[in-house]
Amino acid sequence: MKLLLSNFGKAKYKTHPKTRDIWYENLKLADSIKIATGYISSGSLTELAKIVELNPKPKIDLLIGMHFFSGFTKPQYDSALALHNILQNNGRGSVYISNSIMFHGKLYSFTKSENSKDIYRAIVGSSNIGSMVESSFGLYEADCYFQDDKCGKLVHETILNLHRDIGVIISEVSIKSFNKNNDLLEDHYGVVKVSHEELVKVWDTKTSTVFNIPVKTEPKSNLNAFFGRGRKSPRGFVVPRPWYEAELIVPFNITKIQNYPKDRSINVYTDDGWSFKCATNGQNAKNFRSIEDLQILGRWIKGRLELSGALKIGQPVTDDVLSKYGNSTVKLIATSDPNVWLLDFTQNTK
Repeated sequence: MKLLLSNFGKAKYKTHPKTRDIWYENLKLADSIKIATGYISSGSLTELAKIVELNPKPKIDLLIGMHFFSGFTKPQYDSALALHNILQNNGRGSVYISNSIMFHGKLYSFTKSENSKDIYRAIVGSSNIGSMVESSFGLYEADCYFQDDKCGKLVHETILNLHRDIGVIISEVSIKSFNKNNDLLEDHYGVVKVSHEELVKVWDTKTSTVFNIPVKTEPKSNLNAFFGRGRKSPRGFVVPRPWYEAELIVPFNITKIQNYPKDRSINVYTDDGWSFKCATNGQNAKNFRSIEDLQILGRWIKGRLELSGALKIGQPVTDDVLSKYGNSTVKLIATSDPNVWLLDFTQNTK
């Protein structure tokens, strides 16, 4: 048994492997993966669906244990249903929902047929599927990794029993209402949820300096990096780029203006109450990115497009998507503090 940790921030320990590294190590080798987890994220399931599309294995069976009771956002439900349909269409597995018991556990087993004998490995701990699949830094997790047949088989058989006894195929469960809030940045490392009072106070310091940054729709970059080339291992297994990986490419006619925050980091406050750090860098400081994690900015922008219904999970951001949202520009607004800036991506519903 090995202890696995998230290993980010101030708690990086070389003596313990990262959970996500062990997950992908086994994902590349396994013929079949069985999962029973409490919560899912739209990004992780979209990336799993892309893995199924890009690779001939593994087979994946997933039980979602909490969302029937706590609620799905529309993007979460759509990504779960899309993954189920892709698995079914390829004969590669199913997605189940528990609608009878609030299952909060996190169990994962990996099997590989070799000389007619199954090799069992398993992970048990605090990591939901999002912590396994996404490279984004959320909560710090700790897990146990079992490499022996006895413990691995016990976990594997337990997951099979859960799928059978409390799992219902997702397409057979009626979900009629959805959570409306964008929870993609909740409990995210490097992100602060700002109180209404603090947000009003900060926005009261805004100045007349405003940069209108266009949201570009190139097919494989900017907000669509997910559709770029994935990482291919020596064994030929392809891992897609994260769904929420994103940056804004700022035109030179903006970055050349004297007051633009070139080649430095800034604190940003969003119009909907989040705060995080961003940086401008690259040639002519054209790259506007979130610090700590490149997905923070993507979660903020794409999450709002998804919740509005303009962007369907797993689909590219296009001019039509931005038109449906009613806004194709992120406003970067200066405040009286040169290190604090405001971001506004308000939806226009007219």
